[in-house]
Amino acid sequence: MSGTFQLEGQEFMALNGGPQFKFTPAISLFVNCETQPEVDELWEKLSAGGQKERCGWLTDKYGLS
Repeated sequence: MSGTFQLEGQEFMALNGGPQFKFTPAISLFVNCETQPEVDELWEKLSAGGQKERCGWLTDKYGLS
């Protein structure tokens, strides 16, 4: 299940992670980028000290997705 909504002009997407997620990451950000270099730069910054995962997901240095 998923849904989208806007708060003060910022679009958010909510996902139901299912019962396998005991600890909720609370929020995951979907970032729209215009170029691949922009994607690469943000990917490196957001994953620094954390963990890169498959399909564009990452966990930051605090353990949040």
